[in-house]
Formats: sequence, C-alpha cells, structure tokens
Amino acid sequence: MAEILLPAFHITTTRRLNVEVHHELATDLDRYRAFYKQSYGADVSEADLLREMARRFMESDREFQSFKVGSRSRPRGSRRSAAAAQATEAIAK
Repeated sequence: MAEILLPAFHITTTRRLNVEVHHELATDLDRYRAFYKQSYGADVSEADLLREMARRFMESDREFQSFKVGSRSRPRGSRRSAAAAQATEAIAK
C-alpha cells in the first residue's frame, strides 16, 4: 500500500473561508481525498483536507514560525518601540 504523507487528523472548530481553485487543483484534491480514504478508510471533506494541509504547511515553515512568534511580542500599532526609534535617531546624528 502507498504511504500517505498527511497523517490522519481530527476535525476541530472552524472559521469559514471561501476559496477558489483552478480545475487542476480541484481534481488533485479529489484524488487526494480518495487516497486518504484508501489509506485510512475514512471520508474527509475538501474543507477539512485543505484546512489540515494549510495548518501542517504553516507549522513546518520555520521562517513563518519565527515571524509568528516575533509578531506576538511586538507592541500593537508599532513595529518597534519608541525607545528603539530614539536610539536609532541618536546614532544617525
């Protein structure tokens, strides 16, 4: 049996997004759903499949994870603190 890269997953709470995809991607998603069913014996919706693929992709992106962590620690409305801005101005003079 072929080994599927996407592990089995549980369905969680959601937020609705409308996404349009090209015909080729829609066809591949249908094929991947069939592959998932063959591998795990369970049907999965297109929405659940896309949600899980996007989540796993973002989790595996180290640069995005660094960005995500960094954006949480910054004060809202400012990319840098007032003290950092003053220090930069002082150095420039």
